[in-house]
Amino acid sequence: MDATPPPGDETRSHNANGQTRADYVGYLIGDVSRMIRTVYDRRVEPLGLTRAQWRVMTRLNRLESCTQTELATELEIERPTLGKLIERLEAKGWVERRADENDARSKRLFLTAAAHPLLAEMTERADEVIEGVFAGIGADESARLRETLSRIKDNLADMLERDLAPEATPGGETGP
Repeated sequence: MDATPPPGDETRSHNANGQTRADYVGYLIGDVSRMIRTVYDRRVEPLGLTRAQWRVMTRLNRLESCTQTELATELEIERPTLGKLIERLEAKGWVERRADENDARSKRLFLTAAAHPLLAEMTERADEVIEGVFAGIGADESARLRETLSRIKDNLADMLERDLAPEATPGGETGP
């Protein structure tokens, strides 16, 4: 599947580098990311997991003992949406909520012992997907890709940070 531009953009002229919108690396990265998720979705579906559920499980595995608000922020979803997902995962015996020892109003999220074999299976299937993704690509080429994508990610993080920084005004004062 190629990186295709949004409908209506096919007729736009080339940029200064001679690229059409379809050549933009952002489209390609987006397509690759979406396709990897789709392949993985199909691999974990027999385990009884939806994409939303496996995202919660894997993120909770990294952030064990977080609050629902913290997890919702990490996943970039609304708290009520996450609440329904947590309820389904609790019903399956994979997640539990425990009272926060420091805040009686808050609950912390934990994976249950029953979730750990599932996570191991999810990891195995993820490894198979990544192995397939990199089939026919040598170790050096793979390492260069990871290095380049890491630098791109760092550049984007810097751009986001600059966007959030207060603007400096000519007198050295910060803007509103």
